[in-house]
Amino acid sequence: MHVGGVLAADAPDPAVEQRAGVRALGFGVAGLVPQRHLEELRGLNVSTGESGDGVEQATVARNYTLWRNPDDRDDPVNEADLDEARRAALEDDPPWPRPAWLVEVARRLRFPMLWEAVATHWHSGAADALDPARVLTDHVQSVLVNQYREAHAMPDVVEERWPVVVDERSVQSGHPVLVDGVQRRGFVLDTDPFVLGLATVLDDGRVLTAVLPRDDLGLLTVAFDSSASLD
Repeated sequence: MHVGGVLAADAPDPAVEQRAGVRALGFGVAGLVPQRHLEELRGLNVSTGESGDGVEQATVARNYTLWRNPDDRDDPVNEADLDEARRAALEDDPPWPRPAWLVEVARRLRFPMLWEAVATHWHSGAADALDPARVLTDHVQSVLVNQYREAHAMPDVVEERWPVVVDERSVQSGHPVLVDGVQRRGFVLDTDPFVLGLATVLDDGRVLTAVLPRDDLGLLTVAFDSSASLD
């Protein structure tokens, strides 16, 4: 979800309409179980593919703010590692009033984010239309390109395609993934030094994938709700 330009102080929160649109797709959207160190961001990452009959496939990903010290949110340990220019831009309040939801979006940029931490992949066709190894690899690659580009020494701009960082052949099956309190047979992509990738196929054919930062795994409960609330 992108918001730009100067908005009126009473401009509606686009996340409300976005979440209503996702609910209208008609499938549950997985997320991490509620936990002390995470707070979900309102904005989702949504992509859809359509055919003549409407939406044929969709992916919905949830984003979270990470609180290293959730008992004291003013503790500097909670802040992200920002360069001076970025920090100054976030602290520079514009001279015009802004809607409360936009002020909150800007405030959250000061803290580390688990971007596209959990994604739900849905297809209207056959139950095996989604290959969990492929969608997990694509999810991990997307997070690395968008969040770990500098760490992987990727170029700032590419003319054709980003370098391939992870390989589908490295996905291992038989890894347990905890969903709705039950351990399911799943998949793991454990070759990147910065993130861990997990996946499982849910009973209705949806594929749940997760990409979690290794440095923060000790703070996280790696357990999922197959249809977390969109309210």
